[in-house]
Amino acid sequence: MKTVRVLGVQMPVSKKLDENLERILSHLKPTDADFVLFPEMALTGYHGDFSQKAVERAWSQIAEACRQTYTTALVGTGSKNGEGTYIQTRVYGANGELMGTHEKIMATSKDREFCRPGGELRVFQHAGIRFGCLICNDLWVTPGCGPYPDPRLTYQLGKKGAQVIFHSVNSGASSIHAPFHESNLVLRAIESRVYICTANAATNEGPVNCPSGVVSPEGKWLVQCPRDGEQTYTCDIEGIAEE
Repeated sequence: MKTVRVLGVQMPVSKKLDENLERILSHLKPTDADFVLFPEMALTGYHGDFSQKAVERAWSQIAEACRQTYTTALVGTGSKNGEGTYIQTRVYGANGELMGTHEKIMATSKDREFCRPGGELRVFQHAGIRFGCLICNDLWVTPGCGPYPDPRLTYQLGKKGAQVIFHSVNSGASSIHAPFHESNLVLRAIESRVYICTANAATNEGPVNCPSGVVSPEGKWLVQCPRDGEQTYTCDIEGIAEE
């Protein structure tokens, strides 16, 4: 059986790439964590008005930091290609190589004002486990955020063999959404028998409405950060069948 250590980073996310990059790099240091998880759009900020060249330079710095510190990082970012702009999680291995990406599939109506939805649900194998990535609304498909059916992506990842889901979030401080977000994390972890690790973006508007932490397949919170300001958590996920 495998034990995996996850470091989750709840950090403020500004519109300035350089500020965000500095924060990200400050958390990519020698650690005994197997994975370091950052919030949605942690690098670029939550908008589509960024320079792809500047973003690619920042990706190179993140990859080099992973290589130098033997850290595997899951970094939220914006990304542009010939087809459009995407909200993305990039997975960099401890050797600095890009293992793959996940593009937000259930982009909200506001997201779609500047980005396209992704189309592929991927499962990765690393550090002896199988895992997938989801981004914010991918998991809970919040009512009022668009007239889109819920494809139950957590369930789909579980059927694909994922044991852990890394959930990058930038959900704000609206308290009315907190019960829905929390109950969805718990119920979907139970339904698919997966661990769900979340990292939310801190906000100046009050406590975040989705905890940064880890939910077990039994629906128990193994750890939660305080909901205000920049925080980190460390969690040992024990008893995973090694792949």
